[in-house]
Amino acid sequence: MSLRTKLMLALLLTGLASVAMVGGLASYGLGKKVDMIRRQAAAEHFYSAVSDYLRPYGSWQAANQAEPFDHYMQRIRPAPDGRLPPPDEGIAARERRGPPPDDVRERRGPPPPRGDGDTPYHFILADQNFAVLLGAGVYRPGEPLPEAARRDARPVQVNGKVAAYISPEGVLTPSKEEQQYLDAMYDALWAGVSGAALLALALGVLLSRGLSRQLRHLIVAVRAIQQGTLRQNVPVEGRDEVAQLARAFNEMSAQLAHSHEALQASHLTISAQAEQLRELSVRDALTGLHNRRYFDEQAASLYRHAVRYQRPFSMVIADIDFFKRINDQLTHATGDAVLRAVGEIFRKHMRESDLVARYGGEEFVMAFPETSLAQAAVLCDKLRELIAGHAWQQLHPQLAVTISIGVAADLQAGSAEAMLQQADAQLYRAKQDGRNRVCSLAV
Repeated sequence: MSLRTKLMLALLLTGLASVAMVGGLASYGLGKKVDMIRRQAAAEHFYSAVSDYLRPYGSWQAANQAEPFDHYMQRIRPAPDGRLPPPDEGIAARERRGPPPDDVRERRGPPPPRGDGDTPYHFILADQNFAVLLGAGVYRPGEPLPEAARRDARPVQVNGKVAAYISPEGVLTPSKEEQQYLDAMYDALWAGVSGAALLALALGVLLSRGLSRQLRHLIVAVRAIQQGTLRQNVPVEGRDEVAQLARAFNEMSAQLAHSHEALQASHLTISAQAEQLRELSVRDALTGLHNRRYFDEQAASLYRHAVRYQRPFSMVIADIDFFKRINDQLTHATGDAVLRAVGEIFRKHMRESDLVARYGGEEFVMAFPETSLAQAAVLCDKLRELIAGHAWQQLHPQLAVTISIGVAADLQAGSAEAMLQQADAQLYRAKQDGRNRVCSLAV
């Protein structure tokens, strides 16, 4: 179940519960209020009727002998137009007429039957000694009225003396007209409750739709962050808690993106510095060529590859002729300039696949993958001629530089280091043969 559905149901149930509670309390309060008003009006009417009924005779027994109470109540019933007949008119007529003879009372018979709702109120009536006269279905006539009922009983005085007591207890049965009126009020009340329930449903749908829309924006933004797009901005609507959450999310996203960008920049800087350090660790500071450690590692790898796949591979060692004389006669600064120039010639005129390094002092080493002995000798002779023909007089008028080179290409030597020793032997032979030349080991 989605959050929107849960929220809508929660709002709907809350609204319905509130409406039901308000409707129930209103219905209960309305019933109690109407009941209290009806009871008070009925009690006053009953008190007046009993007072008028007892006044001519002074006691219940005498009045009941003259006219039964039921006859009297039927006679003073309200007319259909709601008007009550004046009770004194009936009493005066009875006083002039006197008590009816026994045969008349016998012919009169019992009181006429009461239709539904004819007598909506029944109260308890007791005599001056609290003996029940009318029990209203609660007590039997003649039994004593309980103490609890006596405390709230209202005395009926006739000629200054208490002739009876009326208890507020009793049975209240609404008349047909009153019931119709109450039903109409209840119908109107429940119509209002139904309208309020529909309003609660509509508000629940609207509120849940707005809230779920804002939450959907947050969900989409969070998923985008999970996929790597850290800088997100969701719309902020209003000032409620969800709006505060959206605002905090935007700030967090911006800070996170800024931190990530700073971290990436730092990472790139560190990577570049690490690469620089790595290059410095494998490069010769004077010539810019690779150093001996890097050459030994890479040459060993190239040798193993050539042996495994039976591919041609050549190793070369070169030495600047009379380099000590250059340092001694033309200063060490000139010697350093010669080393840099030789390194630059090697770097410019060698293939990308070839490996060249300063091996130490005035010695340089090279590895030529996929190159036979004859091909390597040709390449080295070209390098020799470039160095011999370089404009060294620009560095010093008396300067002339040549180089001697030894080449080996015997894969049976057993290792790259062994091949380099073979090339070194050829270098020694080139030196012995007069320098400024290339000597190679035939296999």
